[in-house]
Amino acid sequence: MLTIIISKIKKQGILIPLAILMALVGCGKQTNHVEVGQTLLEQGKVEDAAIEFKKAIKRDPNSAEAHFCLGNTYAKKQEFEEAVTNYRKAIDINPKYVDAYKRLSETFIEMGSPDTYFDKKYNAIEENPDDPIARIDLGVLYHKWDQTRNAITEYEEALKLDPDNPFIYYNLAVAYQDMNLFEDKAIPLYMKTIELQPGYDNAHYNLAVSYLKSNRLEDAMAEYKKTLEINPNYAPVYVDYGMIQLKEKNFDDAMKHYDKALEIDPDNVEAYYQKGIVYAFQENYDEALKMNRKALEIDPKHINSQFNIAVVYHKKGELKRAIAEYDLTLEIDRNYQDAYYNRGQIYASLGNRPQAYGDYIAYSKILKAKTGKEGAALALRGIEDKEQIQRYLIPSFKDWLLESGD
Repeated sequence: MLTIIISKIKKQGILIPLAILMALVGCGKQTNHVEVGQTLLEQGKVEDAAIEFKKAIKRDPNSAEAHFCLGNTYAKKQEFEEAVTNYRKAIDINPKYVDAYKRLSETFIEMGSPDTYFDKKYNAIEENPDDPIARIDLGVLYHKWDQTRNAITEYEEALKLDPDNPFIYYNLAVAYQDMNLFEDKAIPLYMKTIELQPGYDNAHYNLAVSYLKSNRLEDAMAEYKKTLEINPNYAPVYVDYGMIQLKEKNFDDAMKHYDKALEIDPDNVEAYYQKGIVYAFQENYDEALKMNRKALEIDPKHINSQFNIAVVYHKKGELKRAIAEYDLTLEIDRNYQDAYYNRGQIYASLGNRPQAYGDYIAYSKILKAKTGKEGAALALRGIEDKEQIQRYLIPSFKDWLLESGD
């Protein structure tokens, strides 16, 4: 009996809980140089755009938009330190420049977090403990490392220093959402974010996700609607609409929503991944494989797609290929317990008891470490009730935004 195609979707995009505040302000049109530079940047002419933004800064050194846009050119060239410098300058000029906060955090993610970089961020707080941005920076790094409680501590300290900053409320909300503290923590914090900045599409979207995880479907749908009113091209909403239809086994409607998401964002990993689940339900395994491979092409670390490829080969009876695909799954994440269980099943069917035993033991140890429960208490192994098994084929709503997208 196969296990299931399940979703353990990681925090999207970021390994930290940021589907952060989407661009609400843009580069603006205060000067012709900024406008021309933005057009050039959209055309991929990064160096020419940088020249225009520098001209704008020379004309007006206090143009937050020009510094922000120049930061974008440096980020495009992966000159991250220069990008950070310009984003910080934009924030210094305009402390409410939410786009600059967003790109600053995203740039930290792209830079990575070696220990020396962490020390630099930590030392910034030691040198200036009353700087809320330094607190946010450190909180973002903690969040990327899945040290959620430490991240919350830094965000709360930042909030004491800057109590009207919607960015901080948003990050706090996402952190508590990571901890499945929806009703008491995440939802009120998202609502406070929206109170301070009604146009935050990501805040409305994440509030919808929290409502959905709290089984408040009507409230969730209202927030999804608001998200699309603010940003009609917010592709993750359509992915979630597809998810809701998938749970009801309305496959045609689910596919329409996934296709809409991909029309908006052709690189939306979750849309491809979930389309693969629909095809797997329908036993159209060739298309299921194609969708999961497309997801992996976009994100080679999207472990659920890799696992589902293994499951498809397992279901097709191509056992040696399935083993190879489970091996690849475990190369991405050595603690992906279902890959051990499924691979153990294959080894058992082939009469390789030592290998099967080793995989079952690994599965049991990992599951107990994660849940405190024995594997047998949670497993649906050997059950032939198709309806019961199919419930586990559908991805859960757990963490599916915060990955991302995560």
